[in-house]
Amino acid sequence: MFPSFLYRQCPAGSVPYTIRAGDTLSRIAQEYGSTVQEIISANPGIDPNSLRVGQQICVPIIMQIYPSCPTTNYYVVVAGDTIESIAEYFNITSQQLLYANYGIDPGDLYVDQVLCIPVAPSPVSVSVDIAGRSLVVFREGNVFRRYNIAVENPAFPIPRGTFTVLNKQVDPGVELGARWIGLSEAGFGIRGINTPEFINVVATENNIIMSNHDVSELFNLVPVGTVIEIS
Repeated sequence: MFPSFLYRQCPAGSVPYTIRAGDTLSRIAQEYGSTVQEIISANPGIDPNSLRVGQQICVPIIMQIYPSCPTTNYYVVVAGDTIESIAEYFNITSQQLLYANYGIDPGDLYVDQVLCIPVAPSPVSVSVDIAGRSLVVFREGNVFRRYNIAVENPAFPIPRGTFTVLNKQVDPGVELGARWIGLSEAGFGIRGINTPEFINVVATENNIIMSNHDVSELFNLVPVGTVIEIS
């Protein structure tokens, strides 16, 4: 039987979250694009100075209007990003990036701003080791990032083989966590989970599941067309 935190229900516009060691409302608000006051308002009676490990709360999330992006090749701005740094990573020009995001102010990017990235050859490739619960991003032949993934359920085997990223969704819904990265097999992809503890529990589906924090970072690294080897 799965732990009760997996079934936490929250009102529309918010996601469930289970307090971990070291958490503060400020850190949680920053991770989910919310504010401390919004979290307090969504959880009457919560004591922000006395959070308990395992305590379940609901975190409001900000709804965004995304730019038109027929390829769904989205990117979510993080601290320190510039038009030039984003363009350089994706092997495109700053002008191409600006054309794809008509009307944005290149000198005033903000955290969590959603951009459309023109499709170009991917700067990375990905290797997934299901048994080892590892997802590795390679850039120029070297390990660039390494992430943990959820335990596979033998009753719902994860497909093996070579796939490509076909579509990407920001905030696809509570059931799919913070991000969805759709792969070249119907209904199959990489998604987040609102309760990070879930990645240490046997999954109940055949998608690749990561923590919201990790899948959000991966989302920005793998454009549409990225090759993903799963073994």
